[in-house]
Amino acid sequence: MFNWKKLANEIPDYKAFWTVDELIQSSQALIQQYPDVIEQTVIGHSRNGEPILCLKIGQGRKRAIWFGCPHPNEPIGTLTVDYLAETLAKDEELRKQLDCTFYLVKCIDPDGTRLNEGWFKGPFDVYTYAKNFYRPAGKDQVEWTFPIEYKTLRFDSPLPETQALMRLIDMAKPHFLYSLHNAGFGGAYYYINKPLASLYPDLHKAITDLGIPLSQGEPEVPWAKTYAKAIYELTTATDAYDYFGKYMEGDPAAGVMAGASSAEYAAKYDTFALVSELPYFYHPSIDDTTSTNVPRSDALLQSVELQKDMYNFLASRFAQLPDTDGAPFGAALGDYINKTPQRLRAQTAWIESQKENDRSATTAELFDNLVITRFYGMLQYGMLARLGHWCAKESSGDKEAFSQVAREVDEALQKIAREIEENHPYQVIPIKKLVTAQLASGLYSLAQL
Repeated sequence: MFNWKKLANEIPDYKAFWTVDELIQSSQALIQQYPDVIEQTVIGHSRNGEPILCLKIGQGRKRAIWFGCPHPNEPIGTLTVDYLAETLAKDEELRKQLDCTFYLVKCIDPDGTRLNEGWFKGPFDVYTYAKNFYRPAGKDQVEWTFPIEYKTLRFDSPLPETQALMRLIDMAKPHFLYSLHNAGFGGAYYYINKPLASLYPDLHKAITDLGIPLSQGEPEVPWAKTYAKAIYELTTATDAYDYFGKYMEGDPAAGVMAGASSAEYAAKYDTFALVSELPYFYHPSIDDTTSTNVPRSDALLQSVELQKDMYNFLASRFAQLPDTDGAPFGAALGDYINKTPQRLRAQTAWIESQKENDRSATTAELFDNLVITRFYGMLQYGMLARLGHWCAKESSGDKEAFSQVAREVDEALQKIAREIEENHPYQVIPIKKLVTAQLASGLYSLAQL
């Protein structure tokens, strides 16, 4: 077995996330130092024409793909992959012990990642994160644009970045696929695409040994199936479709993100897939399972009302801007504006139909519904403020009115951030801990294979 403690001790004490250019420079330096160990290939190009690079290291029997930035606001994995690549390159004995051929993609979405770089160097607080946040619409997300055909759901327009990952999966036929996601605020949790009970203690250990809380609040989506504490079955586009088919009016395909996930695509190779969701910020309430005097159904419905209030504020301001579907942030916000009402109606129908929601909410569930809901809503505020500034600079029309929209939204964003900081003082998890947890989770999973 590999010496995990030695690996963990040597992880740098990162003070910031690296930009796309810094990641490329790091790869180039590593290749120059270990040209006989690393094989670099261009597996495709982004929509803006940037090469998507893959480092192949090792000649073992097992084959593993690790890729960072499946969503461009999730850069922890870029450092995890960078550190793993360097460690493998310089340690022949470790390569032998792992007996694996690694295909490492530091950043699968360089275009979107560049739009997040405004918060990569800090300060690390919820306002700076939201103000500089970017996450594309479902149809523009690499992770959710793999082809699928299911009932009325048909998606056959994979992005160039998705096509690059498809080619890599088809070439490598991986035993292990690690999509390096991050959460934002809360506790850590996992998705796996098939049950593996012997792995659960290791995944828990990878988190709790570092003092990072496991998420004990609400699952990310109502249809998530729980395997163990904070470990869920990897959700699929078909799961989402069936949920919306039960609780949403009209065609369920309209509620689905876009297409299938990387794990769904790799399923034809019997690939084991892992997703680790690690937060930047946390509050002790997120792993407090003490019962409250609030029914869970009430907490869930309060979350819906919060989302409605934030949606109404954002929709009214978005309507004051010109047609921006082709602009940065425009398509993402348009997707949010179009789909949120249906999703909230479906969420309400689900809440009212589940008898288990009649029990008392735990402290973690209450915190999730009333605080973390507001945090994730903030991210839309940040994108709308950025879009307003973009319109004032780049589009025709009443530029002062567009600037006013941006200022108004930013003021509201600052207010929410202040309220969270004053009423729920959170902690920022050191980047080294996040990289350590993500690396441990991946290597423990690989060892189980």
